[in-house]
Order: sequence, then C-alpha cells, then structure tokens
Amino acid sequence: MARTLPTCLALLLAALCAGLGVRPAWAATVPNPGFEAPNEDGSGPADWKPSYWGLVTAEFEWTTTGHVGRGARVQVTSSKGEGDARWYGTDFEADGTDIHYRVSDWYRSDVPSELILWVGFADGEYAYLPVASLPAAATWTLAQADLTIPPGALSLQVLHTIHDIGYLEIDDVTCEGLDGSALGPGAYQATVSFTFDDGWLSAYNMLTPQLDQRGWKATHFLITDYPEKPGYQSDFITVKQIHALLDRCHEVASHTVTHPDLATLPPAEVQAELSNSLQSLKGWGITPFGLALPFGSTTPAVTEQAGKLYSYVRTMNPDINKPPYPVHALNGHVMGIASTAYELELLLRRAEHVDGGWVILVFHRASNTPPGEDYVTMKQFKGFLEVVAQHNAKVETIAQHLGLSKCVEVVKPPPVIGDKSLDPPEPATKATAPATAADDAGCQASAQAQSAGVGLALLVRVAALGL
Repeated sequence: MARTLPTCLALLLAALCAGLGVRPAWAATVPNPGFEAPNEDGSGPADWKPSYWGLVTAEFEWTTTGHVGRGARVQVTSSKGEGDARWYGTDFEADGTDIHYRVSDWYRSDVPSELILWVGFADGEYAYLPVASLPAAATWTLAQADLTIPPGALSLQVLHTIHDIGYLEIDDVTCEGLDGSALGPGAYQATVSFTFDDGWLSAYNMLTPQLDQRGWKATHFLITDYPEKPGYQSDFITVKQIHALLDRCHEVASHTVTHPDLATLPPAEVQAELSNSLQSLKGWGITPFGLALPFGSTTPAVTEQAGKLYSYVRTMNPDINKPPYPVHALNGHVMGIASTAYELELLLRRAEHVDGGWVILVFHRASNTPPGEDYVTMKQFKGFLEVVAQHNAKVETIAQHLGLSKCVEVVKPPPVIGDKSLDPPEPATKATAPATAADDAGCQASAQAQSAGVGLALLVRVAALGL
C-alpha cells in the first residue's frame, strides 16, 4: 500500500525524534470523530466514506440523530455470503511509541457487528485487528476495548462493520494510546473534578474532608429520595449535611429520585425522575446545575429530556474530556477498589497533552475494609490526591469548570473521622414530594441561573462578619 507524502514526512520526523530522545508532537486522533463537520460539498461527513464489498450491498446515510449531534448509518439491504459494509475514516498517525490502545465508539444496531482497528506499517504492510464482537443494541451503547498492536505502526483507522441484513449507526469514534511512559510532559495544565455519586455517608465522612484539607471541592450527585428518608440516615447524608457541603463550596447536583436505569423507562417516568429530583433539590434551597446518569445509561430521548432541565449531564464513559465539551454527555471515569494511582497517572498525562484536557473522576463510597468493588480506602484515596497534586492539576467542581458558579468558602471544614463502612439499603421505589428547606445556621446561597442551557450563574456564599 503506497504512503502519501505527508505520511512519509511524518515517518521521517518520528525517526529523527526517536534519535534525539524526543517524542513527536502528534497523538492518535480520529479525524471528525463525531461526524459533525461536512465535506467540501456538504453531502456527507468530512474524513469519512461509505464502503461495502463481497456479496453484500448497502445504503448509507449521514444522520442528524447520532449519539450526540450527527452520526453515520449503514443499512445492509442484501447479504449472500462473504463481505461487509461500513463507514471508514481517513488514516491518522499512530501515537508515537504507544503499542497499547483503547478503541471505542457509540453504536446502535439490530444485527451483530464488529469493531476493528486497521493498522498500517512503514513498509506498506497492514493488518486488521479485531477489537470487539458486539451484539445488537436497540439504544445507543458504548463499545470499548483495549488492545495491543504490533510495534512499528505508522497509521491507524477504526472500522465498525456489519454483514447481515439490518442497520448499524455509529458516532463519537475514539482511538487513543494508553502507554503513559511514552507520553512526554504535556504543554497544558490538566483540570480534575472529583465527583461522588449517591450521597453515601462514608464518602462524606472519610473522603470529602481529605479534599477540604487541600482546599479542593467536589461535585456531589444525590439520590434525592434518600436524605431524610426513615431508616436511611445510617447510610446517606441528611439535608443538614448537604448544606454543610454547600457552605464549604462543594457543588450539589442530581442523581435522579430513585436511581433507576433511565434507558429502560417510558418517557413519563424519565420526566418524573428528572424533574422531581430537581424540585427536591430546589426545595432544600439548592440551585442544581447538573445531572449524573444512573449507571451512565441513556438514550437520545433521555439526553434530550435531561438537556431541557440541566445545564450539564455526566456519564460513566471512562475517558478524558476535550474541548468543545459535550456538556450533556461529559465523560466520567469510575474509580473503585481495583483502581490504581498509575491508572490516574495515565489519565492526567493524556489530559496534559490537550488544551483544556479535563478528567472527571467518579467515586461512590469508602471503607478501610472494603466489602465491594465500588469502595475505595482512605489510603487509596490519599494516593489519588497525591498524584493530582504532583501534576499540579487544577481542581474544580464541574459547575466551576463550565463557568456556571463561583463560591467563597465561609466555614472551616470538619476533621476527618474514622471508617464508615456500610452496606447499601434496599432500593427506593417511589419518588417523594419536594422537601422543606432545612433551617441551617450557616450561610445562605444566592444563585440565579441565566439560561436553561449552559449559561453563567453566580453562586456566592458570604459570611456575616458581624457587620
């Protein structure tokens, strides 16, 4: 396979840089990964072309109903044996010395499909590496897998193919190197947002004070049926504790009313989960900007409903965020008992190579003797904080980073208290009416949302100072 002049120049640059001990400046990047940019005549997505071969015929469409924004669809109309159909993208440079890659896209289909990585080498040879064999998926689903490629790769291409009669839609295609040791120092300061899901008391008692001691603040996504619910105070924080978080400039946001899988609910129940949670938070005197999707599960319809009520939505897609941020599909990397400091190190190194690189970390609960995978230990969490500090990353809440809020702290953080290892309660099944605002002695919040979308709001908490 012949190489283009730019590709040959890239190979020469790589060789020179290797000789000098310098890593090339490029990083593996799928061109037009979200299919948003049009080609020159506006007839299709830039950097993508349709293709089918063998005993397969197909029709192709550049859609307006992708996972986020536009997407690409292939409809196999006949299939009599060997062959497949796919959208294929422009080759992009391999990520320097990386040999470990994470390949992903979002897809939905009514037939099985294959995610494949095409690898080209300097001598013109190439290989097709299977990434994942995927079942049919009626709703938008994340396909993601890590793989190791042979050394000496020059160029890459992500393919998502189908063979049987049916349809496949894809969007948000990524392929990124994972070898942190191959990443030199980045030119940019990474931003990190710590987020805590559900409102677990163990996270409030053990983890949040560790952030406070460094002057760092987190975003707390609450299941709003739990605070003040009889029998739940031994496991989850109360409204009084929620206001204590606000007084210390933490952000409080929604994690729905009862934590259901929104993708499985009819529209009316989705609306109730989203709007009733919002009203409960407002009833407690909180202006919530964001929503964390339970289980990270969504559909285009759910995303649309959430976007009308919340300025941003956080998923559980384990990737960094790059500008322009998809504010209603922000990536969130879940950290649990199996997570390591090196895992976080790789995320930060990747973020430091992107202007505006942003890591959102997702935690649930804590215990010094963790009984489950969604826990972290105090020692483990302190290790994560050290990694963030060593990288001089900027720590902000999600609302702060999106320019939605500002805050002035008015109370001193509480000391760290001991182990609070708790089993989860029985799941709540019914939404509750908005609660009455708690009578706090602390400072009151003043916040005005400037628009229903991502607008600017000012949240200032000021001490009385005896004036």
